[in-house]
Amino acid sequence: MKIKVYSLLVSLVFIPVAILGQFLGLYLGKILYFIYDSVMSLRLPDFFADILPAVVSGVIAGYVSALIVTKIYKNYNFLFAIILPFAVILFAFIGDILLANDVGWSTESIGVLLREVVTIGAYYYLLKDGVLKN
Repeated sequence: MKIKVYSLLVSLVFIPVAILGQFLGLYLGKILYFIYDSVMSLRLPDFFADILPAVVSGVIAGYVSALIVTKIYKNYNFLFAIILPFAVILFAFIGDILLANDVGWSTESIGVLLREVVTIGAYYYLLKDGVLKN
């Protein structure tokens, strides 16, 4: 029971770390897109300008969150370590859909939805397979 409680408590770290990871990843994604488009002259479709930085943001947020969780508590219970992050991402996803319905769908709103899916997907994958436990 103690492992489950600790796993749930350590998953609280997901919220601020994922927000920070998404923020930093978004700017890294924009820099990478700028390098591909302007420096390397690789002409990518315009919708990639909104989608690729969001996907990079999600990968970085999921990776950093899973890394921090495993560094804080290596003996986590997977189910209890994923409950709170999944709920947070689900509420954010629903909010993003409602916002997109109000202001209109665009490639940016699709990128935001993809960011949420990639964030929880990376977090889930890295914790489930224990990739970062060692």
